[in-house]
Amino acid sequence: MNFLQLEYFLTLAKLGSFRRTAEKHYISQPAVSKQISLLEKEWGVTLFNRSYRSVTLTTAGQIMLEMLEKSGKDFEDALYQARLRSKQIFYKLRMGLPESSNFGNLDYILADFQQCHPEILMKISHVPLSALSFQRTKEDFDIVINYEYNLHDQPYLEERTLAKRRHTAIISRDFAPQINFEDLKYERLLIPAVSATAITKDYAVYICECHGFTPGSTEILPNVESVCMSAKMGFGYAILDDLVEIPERFELARIPTNVGFSVKLAWHKENQNPSIQLLVDEIMSRLELESTVE
Repeated sequence: MNFLQLEYFLTLAKLGSFRRTAEKHYISQPAVSKQISLLEKEWGVTLFNRSYRSVTLTTAGQIMLEMLEKSGKDFEDALYQARLRSKQIFYKLRMGLPESSNFGNLDYILADFQQCHPEILMKISHVPLSALSFQRTKEDFDIVINYEYNLHDQPYLEERTLAKRRHTAIISRDFAPQINFEDLKYERLLIPAVSATAITKDYAVYICECHGFTPGSTEILPNVESVCMSAKMGFGYAILDDLVEIPERFELARIPTNVGFSVKLAWHKENQNPSIQLLVDEIMSRLELESTVE
C-alpha cells in the first residue's frame, strides 16, 4: 500500500467514476484501475462494485472509507510529512478552482507543472466560487482562480488577470434564432439557488437593467441543472458565466450580454510560499483562454 493508492481510493469513492478519478489525478484510467486492484489484493477485500454504468462501494469499501474519513486532514498531513521527511517534496501548494468551469488548457498546465516540480505537493480542489475567497486570518487555499467581483475590497491580495469574459443568457435553441438579449424582457428569469456561478438574483437583475429592462418575473430553482432543464422546456432563461459548461443534452443556446468580467489569479500578499510565484509564471505564460470581451 502507498499514499497514492489511498488518494485514488478516496477520490474514486467520492466521484464514483474511474474516468473522473483519472482526470483529477492527471493519470490514465487503466493506471487508476490497476492501483485500486493492487490495493484490494493487498487488503484482501473487494472495495468497489464495478459495472458498466457505475462504480459503488462494497460494504468493506464503505467501512474503509469511514475509517479513513475519521482521520480528516490527518491523512493529508501524514502524506505531506511522509514525503517531506523522505525529501521528496519541499512545499505544499493548495489551489482552488471554480467547479463546472472550463479554463482552456489549464489541466495540461497543472499536470506539466506537477511533473516538472515533484518537490511541490499540489492539492487542487474544485469548489463553488463563493468558497474561493481569502480571509485575513485563515486561508483555505494558497492560490485561486476567481472572478473580479468576488475579490473586491480585499487589498491584501495579489492578482493577475487571465482573461476578459462575458455573461451570457441561456435559452432553448427553439427560441434562440436571431434573438437579442433585450428580446428576453418578457420572459421569466431563472436563477439557481446553489450555483457554480457567482451570479446572484440582484446581479442578474443588474445585468438586465444594463440592457434597459427589469425582469417581469423571476423563479428560484435548486441548481444549475434544474435551471437548464427549465430553459430547455421553454420556461424562461438564465444568466450564467460563459465559462460554465452546459451539457449538450440540454440543447441550449447562449445569447451574449454586454456585461463582462475578468478572470483572476489571486493569492494573499503575505503568503511566503515560493511555489506560488512559480505556478503563476507558468500559468500566465501558457494559459490559452480566449477572451470574449475586447
